[in-house]
Amino acid sequence: MLKIYDYLDEVLHTEELIPEKSPELSYSIHEVMDQLGYKEESSYSEPLERTLKACMALGIPIKENFRKVYCFANGKMELDLRLSAIACYLFMINCNPNNPLVAKAQLLFMLRKATI
Repeated sequence: MLKIYDYLDEVLHTEELIPEKSPELSYSIHEVMDQLGYKEESSYSEPLERTLKACMALGIPIKENFRKVYCFANGKMELDLRLSAIACYLFMINCNPNNPLVAKAQLLFMLRKATI
């Protein structure tokens, strides 16, 4: 059983899931949620919590892959979260698969990985 975990660590580093340098934070959690059809901020708290737990379990640094930012929108200051590509992926696969847009995104990620 321990060999599986040793192998997983090797794969994580060779596949650059845990990069040596800080990743680019190119995704906004609000934009991702809008694209998935969610309007309430409360709808992303559970998948975000699962994503953070997955990152901690995998040794993916939270501070380098998630960053709180403040944006001025709709006449007020709003809190947003910037995500790296791996953080965005983990977030999307932790969203509710009963949502057709989430299920489609999950399939798209799987198909994209299969062609690489």
